[in-house]
Amino acid sequence: MAPEQLRRQPFDHRVDIFAYGVTAYELLTGQKPFAADTPAEILRKQMNRSDFAPPRQLNPHIPLALEKTILKALEHDPDKRHPIMSVLVHELKTALYV
Repeated sequence: MAPEQLRRQPFDHRVDIFAYGVTAYELLTGQKPFAADTPAEILRKQMNRSDFAPPRQLNPHIPLALEKTILKALEHDPDKRHPIMSVLVHELKTALYV
């Protein structure tokens, strides 16, 4: 879940962008970006990323531009994520030369 959902705050379509980021991270690394046993611990890891491993640290074959897109989707502040999915898709196409 996106941080705003875990904090029980109002949320919008950007939670889906966050969910995409989590899914892409897991697909490309084989690990969860914020693995924990409780929602409170997941939220703590989302907010304090001192032990967060960027995707390329776990899979160096990920293109840098793709990593940047994933990291932007995983921003804990929704205002720092892609504003709409079509912007994310455009970044993905550019990163993957599609």
